[in-house]
Amino acid sequence: ESVDGFVGNFHTTLANGDEFDHGVVIVATGAVEYQPTEYLYGKNDHVMTQLELEERMLHEDFKPESIVIIQCVGSRVPEYHNCSRICCSTSIKNALWVKERYPDTPVYIMYKDIRTYGFRERYYREASRKGVIFLRYDDENPPEVTEENGRLRVVVKDRYLMEDVLLEPEYVVLNAATRANPDNKGLSEMLKVPVGEDGFFLEAHRKLRPVEFATDGILLCGLAQGPKFTDENVAQSQAAAAKAMVVLSKETLAAGGSVAWVNEDICVGCATCEAICSYGAIAVDEEKGTAVVNQALCKGCGSCASGCPERAITLRHFTRDQILSQVTAIIEKLEVVS
Repeated sequence: ESVDGFVGNFHTTLANGDEFDHGVVIVATGAVEYQPTEYLYGKNDHVMTQLELEERMLHEDFKPESIVIIQCVGSRVPEYHNCSRICCSTSIKNALWVKERYPDTPVYIMYKDIRTYGFRERYYREASRKGVIFLRYDDENPPEVTEENGRLRVVVKDRYLMEDVLLEPEYVVLNAATRANPDNKGLSEMLKVPVGEDGFFLEAHRKLRPVEFATDGILLCGLAQGPKFTDENVAQSQAAAAKAMVVLSKETLAAGGSVAWVNEDICVGCATCEAICSYGAIAVDEEKGTAVVNQALCKGCGSCASGCPERAITLRHFTRDQILSQVTAIIEKLEVVS
């Protein structure tokens, strides 16, 4: 229901009324599978998603006569441009499973582009050697799936042959997109951390501060950050746990000295600074009627100081007088040079 506080001193309230204090937050909300509305999904029992195929593969009596796998269902389309990253490798993995058990079963993969990145490229070559047929289509000519006389019919225009290919498979498998958890938006507002246009959470910096948010004490891992394989999820979760222990293993934490300071004699409590602050570090105290800075959350960005209409906020070590002195010195230096 709510998360308040800052690094080392978070307070969370759950929907059932339970409350508890904690030092760190790890966002691991996962992701969801796109539920297709195309290709007769939900209308024909022989049209399924890749996850549903894997469930059937667990049963020993599952022996498909032929399979067509359609890539990029719900991803790399006008309404959702992102690639789901794991789909190509997943489809090839399942195609190899079928070929290993039933070598004579035809398996077709209809794709826009194949991206089996890293060492997974060898599985693409192995699938080709074992007879998996790859048919490439484009956005202007996507596959058409129909049902005639109780049989599925798939027509696709192959980009290399430039001709229509007609198939009548027993099963059509849709590689549905990996989409962000719909709860992410509300959670991002609660924690005051960013999400991208695709709904996944954004790290502070992919290279310099991985699995971290700009707000100290809040970390992320797994599909909450974007589509990835299990080994990558495990590596991220270990990194998040390690960074959490950096906080939890200490008795005290050092805060930065460059933080905002409010002159209560000037502040009128307009809450402009509260709206500007990206870190939730400043809020108006209703009793005092003035803004109050939580120095543990403040990052010293100076947004509140520049946005305060009354000039009641100053950034320590970067006061207005100091900045104006620097600007004046630069101007005088330029005048001497000119």
